[in-house]
Amino acid sequence: MTCVNNQKVILDMNELRNSQRLQDAYIFKRLMTIEESEFKNQSLNKNLFKDFNISENQWMDFIGFIRNGRIKYEIASNEIHNEKEREIYQKIFIQHLDAVSNSGIFLKFGPFPAFDEYIEWTITNQKNKKLNINENTNNPMTPHTDKFNRYKWRVGNINEMDNLMNNGWSITVHTPNICSYFYLRKLRLPEQS
Repeated sequence: MTCVNNQKVILDMNELRNSQRLQDAYIFKRLMTIEESEFKNQSLNKNLFKDFNISENQWMDFIGFIRNGRIKYEIASNEIHNEKEREIYQKIFIQHLDAVSNSGIFLKFGPFPAFDEYIEWTITNQKNKKLNINENTNNPMTPHTDKFNRYKWRVGNINEMDNLMNNGWSITVHTPNICSYFYLRKLRLPEQS
């Protein structure tokens, strides 16, 4: 596929065709000719990215999300333990997320429901981190900071988040040393205290 400035990228059509993260991404699938359409069958436009001003870097950001379920800088923004360094990476991560979501493939060939869920999850996660700055506000982010035992706690991975959030669980922060698992909490009912 030819990108803007005549940069070339290789597409694995089987990977795209079988990706769970492209579920319900109808426009993208039709443009890439990986989904049947009621329109006449067309061949893949090898200049599609060039025609829509998509760069090689934008493709790499896109395919990185499709493969890994995250974008650049997320791991660094969450896992660096030096507070000042982590804050720097969090800013870079948010700026990059903003750029990726407002340009390139995600904007031009969307919507991409999996990416939209990722953005919503990221915003919630970042808000929770800001709330965690002062743990004296009685807003515990981990079970061991829940001094008043106000919450039920569990650990979940990113694949479970939608189901858990629909059942009243809130994501707080990453668990130590495992970036794909998070603490979740649910306010205890009075009889559960």
